[in-house]
Amino acid sequence: MAGKDYHHLFKLLIIGDSNVGKSSLLLRFADNSFSGSYITTIGVDFKIRTVEIDGERVKLQIWDTAGQERFRTITSTYYRNTHGVIIVYDVTNPESFVNVKRWLNEISQNCDNVCKILGSII
Repeated sequence: MAGKDYHHLFKLLIIGDSNVGKSSLLLRFADNSFSGSYITTIGVDFKIRTVEIDGERVKLQIWDTAGQERFRTITSTYYRNTHGVIIVYDVTNPESFVNVKRWLNEISQNCDNVCKILGSII
C-alpha cells in the first residue's frame, strides 16, 4: 500500500429515474445520514467511503447521477472506468421499474463488462 490508505479502489455509479432515491441511498451509505428535504442532483455528485473486507481496505468512489433526461449526455461520460452500477427504482412508481430496461441498455452502450445491482427505496 505504498503511499495509499487503501488496497483496492472501485468506482460505482448510481443511476435511475429522477426522484427514485439515488441521492438518499448515497447519503445513507456514505455518511450514515438522511435528509428529508429533496434537492435535485444536477449532473453528478460523488462521495467516498472506505470499508474493510477480509482485512483489506477498499475505497469506494460512489457517483450519484441526475435522473432527468436533459442530463443524460452529461452523465454518459461518467460511465468511463466504472466497476459497478447500481440501478435504483421506486417501488411506489411502477414506471421507474419499467424504465430499468432502458437503464440496462444505457449501461450496455457505455460499459464493456461491469457488475450490476438492482435496488429500490421505500
